[in-house]
Amino acid sequence: MTDYINAIIKTNLFENINKKEIPNILENFKSQKKSYDKGNIIIDSGDKVESIYIILNGKIEISKEYDDARKNIVNILERGEIFAEAIALSTNKISPITAVSLSESELIKIDIKNIFDNNFEKNKNIFIENLLKIISDKNKFLSIKNDILSQKSLRSKIILYLKYMSNMQKSKKITVPYSRDKLAEFISADRSALSRELNRLAKEKMIELNGSKINILNI
Repeated sequence: MTDYINAIIKTNLFENINKKEIPNILENFKSQKKSYDKGNIIIDSGDKVESIYIILNGKIEISKEYDDARKNIVNILERGEIFAEAIALSTNKISPITAVSLSESELIKIDIKNIFDNNFEKNKNIFIENLLKIISDKNKFLSIKNDILSQKSLRSKIILYLKYMSNMQKSKKITVPYSRDKLAEFISADRSALSRELNRLAKEKMIELNGSKINILNI
């Protein structure tokens, strides 16, 4: 349990809540621990979603697929992050996204009704307030992503993405959390074209490339 708590407190869900209170909160919310193998679908597009998920271990890919078979990665989430909260809290709980385990993963699942129907008042309001903050932050992220996707050129998409990551990581030396393939899907680009444009930016001394690490020089 201690290891799980150390993962859980990484999420802002439990901000301003005493670490010792977390097991009681999870028990009162009737949370469930779930395990998934690599490639398992946790949420499929069209599923009815009534729970939020906290990642204890592993990586979860959130993506949206279109009728023409295109797939766009919304995000790739790791230990301590949560997902499905906005869908579970919405009026229409039908999922527009797919959540897939990219590795062996362990999650905590909490049904939304167990949060609001629970008589356990201590820390409940703080938990709900934190949940709403997370939803707000994710809406900001999606707004930024829409800005990236709306750029006309691949170079503009890459530069806007790098600026966003630099702001998030508060550094000109950033770590891209995606593989090159996943980054291409994230910004809706061809993988080869993405690699060529990154190499051009490096040749023009605008960035330095070192695997998943990029040093922003002049953009």
